[in-house]
Amino acid sequence: MEAREIFELIVKADDALKYATEEKLAARSRQAHDLLVRARDEARLIGNQALVDQAERRLADLQSLGSEEPQREPGA
Repeated sequence: MEAREIFELIVKADDALKYATEEKLAARSRQAHDLLVRARDEARLIGNQALVDQAERRLADLQSLGSEEPQREPGA
């Protein structure tokens, strides 16, 4: 995966939260978390520390909102 694609994962995570309705916030938080973890891991694979740092910063922000790893709904 290229740096541009990794950055797009980070943007998708941001958008998932930005446009989430209250009813979908838990699902969008899970989606954002999964996208950010993938972005961080892919950035590590290509050795791009700036993108690793960016993904980790957003994961920390998500955690501070109490949304890093929300409980999965049954059947999800």
